[in-house]
Amino acid sequence: MPAAGAYEFRATAHDGSGYASAWIGSGEQHPAGDVPKPNLYHTMGDLDLKQIFSLNPAGAVGMTDSDIEAGKFDRPGMMGMDSMDMGAMDHTSSSGAGESSHTAGMVMPPAISPTEGMEHGGHSLPITPQTSGIVKKYGPDFGFLAADVSSSKNLAVDGMDQSRPWSPYPKLRGTKPTSLSKDKPVREIRLTLDGDMERYVWFLNNKPLSESDSIRIREGEVVRFIMINRTMMHHPMHLHGHFFRVINGQGDYAPLKHTVDVAPMSTTVIEFDANELGDWFFHCHLLYHMEAGMTRVVHYDGFTLPPQLEAIRPKLYKDSWNFWGQANLLSNMTDGFMTISNTRNILTAEWEAGWQNVDNTEWEKVFTWDRYINRFFTVFAGADLMGVNDDIDDTRTLLGIRYLLPLNLESRTWIDSDGGARFNLEKSFELSPRLALIGEAQYDTHNTWEGGTSLSYMVSKDFSIIGQWHSDYAFGGGL
Repeated sequence: MPAAGAYEFRATAHDGSGYASAWIGSGEQHPAGDVPKPNLYHTMGDLDLKQIFSLNPAGAVGMTDSDIEAGKFDRPGMMGMDSMDMGAMDHTSSSGAGESSHTAGMVMPPAISPTEGMEHGGHSLPITPQTSGIVKKYGPDFGFLAADVSSSKNLAVDGMDQSRPWSPYPKLRGTKPTSLSKDKPVREIRLTLDGDMERYVWFLNNKPLSESDSIRIREGEVVRFIMINRTMMHHPMHLHGHFFRVINGQGDYAPLKHTVDVAPMSTTVIEFDANELGDWFFHCHLLYHMEAGMTRVVHYDGFTLPPQLEAIRPKLYKDSWNFWGQANLLSNMTDGFMTISNTRNILTAEWEAGWQNVDNTEWEKVFTWDRYINRFFTVFAGADLMGVNDDIDDTRTLLGIRYLLPLNLESRTWIDSDGGARFNLEKSFELSPRLALIGEAQYDTHNTWEGGTSLSYMVSKDFSIIGQWHSDYAFGGGL
């Protein structure tokens, strides 16, 4: 830090929604620059039809399970580099490494091999007494399409613009050699980081903690984790009880860390000396991700938990159930749903009843049990009840699938016990943070076409004002 002047140290939320800052020093102020919001619409390479219509998110991003198992993504760095415009990146030498690196955050893939010796180096930072802090949260913008990042004037792609760099891992260098013994056996473990932002479930190797076994290792090994992030979120992965080497191109001087960020669509490789017998937690340090399943227990063979800990260990693997629902109460009709769900199982009761433009109140109730496969694909079974006033006219059992089409178009298809079928499409357009336009179309072999469109304005997190047109029940409005 320069001796004169006050300098702002700023930490900005990844989505650009706010920041926290501290001013260090005194005198003339030197503010930090604003960080542009992320350009979420930038495509990482060319898409093909196979990716667009993939049945799972891994296939959509070109990182299939078969390619993972074949070791295609084992080298540290970002994925999809072959088809990206490298001319937009800054190429400079890595400090002290004597090799090329992408200082915008791209880790150049080094050769991976165990090396000798391990020493723990330390860093100390002077504490400056003249500091002050401030936190700024940007006020909500209720303009047209303001909820969509594309409406922001200043956008940048993570890792491809100096104003939004990746973490500077390629530049980190140990003060002393951190290499491990070449004489020890090496255990390599691939871990994919997967998840679903909408349902907010997060996985390692496509499984939450509740479905997983421990990661088993042995004392005296060199353990290498190859972490492959197939999500669009950053995941700071933390290992309890150990310091590990981050393989970053610094050779024998790889830095020691206990937490490392695995950037979206990238691979990070770490290795450590298995010399701390026990059971150790390994998890994403975004604690919401940890709670939602991105967690494992690293277990040393031969270690036995004390009886008092063994007795409560099953609680660690508990898969909690969550409940939510929605009811639309309109002048022409009512519809809604109630759902209770854990990670894989989703139990839903839906209803629709209309009385306008018809002689009697017509109603339908659908009960389903969904088995969640991935973000794109769900299978379900259930029952469909239809009637007029207090009478039940039809009862059918159902078997079907839900599939997320391109452009986030939600589809549902089922066949029923009467030999019929139904196909639904639904799409929501977030026009502003509070205003949404929803459209739905349905074809049923028993009742032909049905559809509707609605405009919803969110008054609070619990209430919205709705105006709606329905093909059977005409126009209406309500809450």
